Amino acid sequence: MKKNYFLCGIIEGYYGRPWSLNQRKILFETCLRFGLNAYVYAPKDDAKHRSRWRDLYTNDELNELRQLIHIAKQCEIYFIYALSPGLDISYSSEKDLLALKRKFDQLSSVGCEHWSLLFDDIENEMSQEDKNNFPSFAHAHVSLTNQLYEYLKKPNIFLFCPTVYCSRMAVPSLDKSSYLQTIGDDLHPDIDIFWTGPKVVSRQITISHILSVNNLLKRCVTIWDNLNANDYDQRRLCMGPFSGRSLNLSSHICGILSNPNCEFELNFVPLNTLSQWFQSIKLNEKHRQYDNDENDTFRLEIYQVDKALNQSLIDWLPEFNKIKSANYSQEIIKIDNSPEEMNPKGASSSSLSLINDEDSQDSINENQMYSSSSKTHKMECDQNSIHYDLTIDDIRLLVELFYLPYQHGPNVQQIFMEFYWLRYNYNPHQNLDEWRCRAQLFHNNAKNISRLLEKLIKIQNRALLYDVYNYINDMNSTIILCSKYLHWIDDDQKRSLVFMSGDIEPWSKRGGIAGDFLDILPLGDFQSLIKSDLNSLSNTFIIRAMTSNDQSSIYDLCSTVCYQDDLSHLLNQHSHILADKIIGGYVSSSLNNNNLCFVIENDQDKICGFLLTINESEKYDKYIQTKWIEQLHEKYPDVDQNFFELIECPQWIYDRYSVRIQIFIDSTMNKNNIYYLGTKLMKILIKNLSQQGFRGCHTLVDERFTLLHKFYLNLGFIDIPIIDQNNQNILLGKQF
Repeated sequence: MKKNYFLCGIIEGYYGRPWSLNQRKILFETCLRFGLNAYVYAPKDDAKHRSRWRDLYTNDELNELRQLIHIAKQCEIYFIYALSPGLDISYSSEKDLLALKRKFDQLSSVGCEHWSLLFDDIENEMSQEDKNNFPSFAHAHVSLTNQLYEYLKKPNIFLFCPTVYCSRMAVPSLDKSSYLQTIGDDLHPDIDIFWTGPKVVSRQITISHILSVNNLLKRCVTIWDNLNANDYDQRRLCMGPFSGRSLNLSSHICGILSNPNCEFELNFVPLNTLSQWFQSIKLNEKHRQYDNDENDTFRLEIYQVDKALNQSLIDWLPEFNKIKSANYSQEIIKIDNSPEEMNPKGASSSSLSLINDEDSQDSINENQMYSSSSKTHKMECDQNSIHYDLTIDDIRLLVELFYLPYQHGPNVQQIFMEFYWLRYNYNPHQNLDEWRCRAQLFHNNAKNISRLLEKLIKIQNRALLYDVYNYINDMNSTIILCSKYLHWIDDDQKRSLVFMSGDIEPWSKRGGIAGDFLDILPLGDFQSLIKSDLNSLSNTFIIRAMTSNDQSSIYDLCSTVCYQDDLSHLLNQHSHILADKIIGGYVSSSLNNNNLCFVIENDQDKICGFLLTINESEKYDKYIQTKWIEQLHEKYPDVDQNFFELIECPQWIYDRYSVRIQIFIDSTMNKNNIYYLGTKLMKILIKNLSQQGFRGCHTLVDERFTLLHKFYLNLGFIDIPIIDQNNQNILLGKQF
């Protein structure tokens, strides 16, 4: 970017039905009100943007784009047109280069001045002709992009999206990616580069991460932010607030563009909170510019997620009762073409207003202010002061039900944890007063969600209702089913046709054939979000499949958990010797069941737990283990060879508890977190092993590791006394 712009706004870059002309016009009005300044036109399923990128727009299509560009300029929004030719372009073809130029010329003829070229989500294979002309895939991208940039006379805004657009995609690693190195070295320095962060959907984007990326790409990147995107899973909504990006990040990037939910009406909170983040940056910059007195200090604006969310809910409430029909995308948009300067601070709701074909009644005043008390916020419609009972608390519940990819809303997370406790702590042989009290609270919460659905059905903004209806109806059905289950297990007289009968209704199991496919994958249910500590809602964990890149981290964790003072001298000499002894054979063995080896990541993407599984433990003990110990003797010739002992269990252990496992969880974490995560891992493991016909598992623990021994006992394992067992090892088993 040649000029000192900071882009903050929206990229319509999702897969799915593109927004309509009128929706985009309303979006521009929203950007004007919120103070956002950029929009990138990049809908993946607009055929002429991606799959048929060579085709020129028809006169009608071009007229719509002309209108959008004109309105964007009125609203002081940078309209950035993007093209995605990577599915089938020939990089060495003059004909394809000409097609690109012709497409951009067409948009230029209707006033477009800002551009983007996208090569995301494509295969990295080239034709033989391209291979003959370019040393690599990256060189082909650089050559084509630089030529187009020169042809467009080096526009002020030109954005490039690489095929490798996050750290997770970089091979073999971020700092060693030849693709990114070539892009950084050879792409024109005034061309900006899109980047999504550590992952495609990044929980956090830190300054240290961005500095590493900027250093590699030799410029400040522009964030393509998928935090609120939901096109990768149409069972999700991500209506939570903008978070995980520090205000200080702005000094190291050229901009941040949110790629939000596909459902147009459900992006109010993400965009409103993004705008609050952006306004805080602008206020801080303004203070710095006018603060000439070194002794004069100003109050630094701080973006607080909870505060921003509260304000966005207050701002969103009036939208629920705007008169907007389900097919409003076909309604007439009235444009105020007056020359009066339009700025975010002073814009009135009459600048761009929606006229309903069926009813021209003015919608609720967008500038109406509400007090901060969530209990007293009510909808009011026009002069009639018709009151509805949808409150701030109601829409807070709605947002928390569909929050963020790595985080449930705190109140909803509490409801989930309550159900988890109720599901696994019902014991008819003990006093049930506490259980029933907590069950009643869950039933009440279920009723609140049902009431929320009933209230939403009555709102006048039918467009908003129909965008959210399937999601909230599905959620309501799920919670009702959970509530019915709690009633069922606490009533011996009830007989259900759903629970435990095998004769289930289709509505009681989500997913159809997709769910059936997922059930037989090694994914199971472990990718669901885990927030384990009721009193510390900041602790978020993800369980995922283990990869070869995790070995160093799990070695370090094993050594930390099993550390003993009497081993300190040995570990100072050989830092990996303890992990080599305890888990090295499992990791290196071909008998390791990779489908049942998982790691737990915390909200810093750091591994804080793992599970290893050996299905054929008898074969491992009799053959593979011996070879591994021989390798350890060679690796550590100066260490007492008795340190690496052979293990062999009685035959009945292999028969009854045939699977051997190893679970390690960071012992510095909260005790409740440790046992919760351990229970979650065991649930996943048992479900998968049972499907494969196994009925038991066992583990071996050094008797000096007392905390680890206690951990397994709390997971339901039992000590198995064996006469011939080595005195240093404790054998524990669990049947299921």
